[in-house]
Amino acid sequence: MLKAVSGAFVVVGSGCRLWLRHWPVLLSIALFALAARNGALWASVRISDLNNTAGIFTLVLAPLATVTGIVLMLYTLRRSLPAISDAAAVVAPLDPVRHRERRLLDVLASVLVPFLAVYAAYGFLEEDTDRYLNALLGEEFAQNDYFSGLAGVSNNLDRFEIGGPWVEIGVVAGAIVLRFVLAKLEGRRRWVGLAFVGAYVEALWLVAVTVRLTSYQDAAWAWAESRRGVEMFVGGWEAMLRQLGPVAGAVDAAGAWTLDLISSVDSLVVVPVAWLTVGAVVYGHQLVPPPNPPEPRILRVVPGPVRRAGTEMLGEVAERFTGLFGGLRQLAVAGLGPMIVFGLAFLASQRLEDGLRELARLLLGPRPATVWLGFAPHIDIVTRAIGLSVTMCLLAAAIERVLSHTVPVDPAAQEPVSSPS
Repeated sequence: MLKAVSGAFVVVGSGCRLWLRHWPVLLSIALFALAARNGALWASVRISDLNNTAGIFTLVLAPLATVTGIVLMLYTLRRSLPAISDAAAVVAPLDPVRHRERRLLDVLASVLVPFLAVYAAYGFLEEDTDRYLNALLGEEFAQNDYFSGLAGVSNNLDRFEIGGPWVEIGVVAGAIVLRFVLAKLEGRRRWVGLAFVGAYVEALWLVAVTVRLTSYQDAAWAWAESRRGVEMFVGGWEAMLRQLGPVAGAVDAAGAWTLDLISSVDSLVVVPVAWLTVGAVVYGHQLVPPPNPPEPRILRVVPGPVRRAGTEMLGEVAERFTGLFGGLRQLAVAGLGPMIVFGLAFLASQRLEDGLRELARLLLGPRPATVWLGFAPHIDIVTRAIGLSVTMCLLAAAIERVLSHTVPVDPAAQEPVSSPS
């Protein structure tokens, strides 16, 4: 434990030095990324006036803008850390579909999966959806005369969803196939723009899946809380407290603390591990060998051309997630220490944002609610930008420790890794 605490101080010290050295660039990137996120939210509302599906497709640009800013900040820091700089100099494996060296865009899904876990845990995904729906409801309210009492006035509810579950499944399946087709075209035509189109398609289906899973999670909690067993447990707990007499308050406080700890698993475990995975993929995707997925039995009974196309598509899908599994393996090899180190440092950076908001409140002083609402969005963006830039510096320092302990790199000895035939 003492080693983890001392390691946390090392990471915090290294992160602070990185921030002092790069803060102008980091803050500029963070502010532009957050501005692009807000711009995507505004554009999605405007476009939904014409077509609700196009509006929701535009909404996907909000998390994509944020992850782009995060990747750019991490790239800004990599030359200031020796192990990360060495990893960046390694020749990446050859992409079996595009027939060139693997790039970060090729394994974007490996970044988006842990990033969306962070995005959802922060409440940003729900915030994006709520702001989109609130803006649409406001427009519907303004465009319809609710106070005249005229019959036939109703909301255009079609603007609020892309479709039912089967429509979303079709969108996800179509996006996976389209991503594969774009990868094949890029390999043949060498059009760099296709990689960015593919990145958007990747983000589209992953965000759709994440939103659906988040709604299922909320429904699952609501279902669990409505069960008879939960009610019996609460009743039994209250009956036990009544029997404990003078120590009931202490037992109740201990129980409440335990429940708070369990409910905080996202911020204590999931978010730090997800951030570390994002950093490991961005900095270490070149170190992960290409996948060699087995051929499913169902493909062995189909005609040769279909079998070859199916096998190649499965390989391309596996390639997208190879960085994710490789990053998790790097963290596993590094052990629990770096996770605890970054977890402690990450909690400190979170308190920094809270402190900056309180400082802004003190500087502005007591204000009418309407005045404060005018300042609040700008204060949130600035404090988030500062907190995000500090988090990226701490993350880079933590990944530096992971790579220095788990991946001894000698760039001069590295050779291109050929893809499996």
